[in-house]
Amino acid sequence: MMSNTVSRPRLWLLRAGYLLLVVGLSIKFWPVVFGDIATLPRMDGLVTALLSALGLLSIAGLFLPLRMLPLLVFEIAWKSIWVVAVALPNWRAGTLDDGLSSTLFNCAWAVPLVFVMPWRYVITNFLASSTPTREA
Repeated sequence: MMSNTVSRPRLWLLRAGYLLLVVGLSIKFWPVVFGDIATLPRMDGLVTALLSALGLLSIAGLFLPLRMLPLLVFEIAWKSIWVVAVALPNWRAGTLDDGLSSTLFNCAWAVPLVFVMPWRYVITNFLASSTPTREA
């Protein structure tokens, strides 16, 4: 039988991951949201709104780190897809420019989340069950 608990140190590491999202995304995107988001090109505005929402929702992860795990899974998933589908082909073709390199650097911040993520808990509670367990 699989254990459904997550250690306190892991919970604090998860909270640190949420805090990283809250601070990083707030610093980068909230000034734009409260500034000139309406004047941005469509996709830039969309990305700004989406990542601002991710940062805002990550505040809940500070208090409910296990219930908000889908946010961290989303963060890992989209960055992994971007690295494999965009950065890697451009790197192999020798066309990785400054903009792509900057985004790749930003995507690297998700790497620690891969190792902090309680994957068994995610599988047990989000993929194999419909009722998450209580948080500490």
